[in-house]
Amino acid sequence: MELSGKDRQPTALGQGLNRILQALAARQEAVIILLIVVVGAFFYSRNTAMLDGATVRSILRTMAFPGLISMGMVQLMIAGEIDLSTGAVMSLAAVFAAKLIRDVGLSVPESVLCAMGVSLLVGLANGLLTVKVGIPAVITTIGMSFIARGISYSFTNGLPIYPLPPEVAIIGSWKPLGISFTFFLMLGVMVVVELLLNRTRWGAMLFATGGNKLAAQVCGINTDRVKIICFMATSLLAGMAGMLTMSQLPMTPGDPIIGKNLELDILAGVIVGGVSFYGGRGSAIGSFLGVAFIQLVRSGVVIARFSSYLQVPVVGVLLVLAAVVDVLRHRRSEA
Repeated sequence: MELSGKDRQPTALGQGLNRILQALAARQEAVIILLIVVVGAFFYSRNTAMLDGATVRSILRTMAFPGLISMGMVQLMIAGEIDLSTGAVMSLAAVFAAKLIRDVGLSVPESVLCAMGVSLLVGLANGLLTVKVGIPAVITTIGMSFIARGISYSFTNGLPIYPLPPEVAIIGSWKPLGISFTFFLMLGVMVVVELLLNRTRWGAMLFATGGNKLAAQVCGINTDRVKIICFMATSLLAGMAGMLTMSQLPMTPGDPIIGKNLELDILAGVIVGGVSFYGGRGSAIGSFLGVAFIQLVRSGVVIARFSSYLQVPVVGVLLVLAAVVDVLRHRRSEA
């Protein structure tokens, strides 16, 4: 029996809704936003302080540093590499700048520029050892992490470098709308990186390098140069995060423990945000949302009155789950 137009209408409507849901599910950003809403609602049900203005500002301030570095990491991982030395570079930059200010007598701007230069050199070393020598990026950057952190401790004997002039804390005191200046800086960098990835030749070279290196080389792309630039950009942003962290810690500005274990949050954030371990896929907006989700979970565990010791294992579980999804997605794309 033939269905009337009225009978077919619900079916057409259902198909349309199904297509919309499939399109949303295909976008990692939409999935993460849904997770943020669901998880945030769960923590709010445990403690209504979860949505207090002070709590939200604290989450935004905390996510600003890994979020800033993730804007370099997303480009590096799209190109098919990874950097696990970012937390140590944060520490090295902060300690080096503080040492120059207090013991050498350089001005704050001069010291910051020197620290940024050191961060770039670390990124250059990571890139050359990985791309030119052929050492896997995981080994190179873990080794560089030990080196950078060790230098930080040797500079300070394990103690913060203090006192420093009040000019160091000027940027840290900027709080537009009651939120850390670093958060707004991170948003600006995110917009720039998203435009670079989607609207410029640089973005095309990144995706080509990570998606199919040999094909990219045939097209005339210098894949080695692309990767080295990404390593340097990631280290530069890590050094910048170290400077900004130092400016917000007036009592312990040159502390060697700055950025300790931050690599886990950055890596978890970008993977949850849809960046692939295999390269060739990712977005700045997705990485931003992924880092936001990780910081929401970290803060929510404490505010919801769970044990604070659960923060690290929960982030580890999220990282493993995101990696499993990435592997399954990669296998399906190759099938």
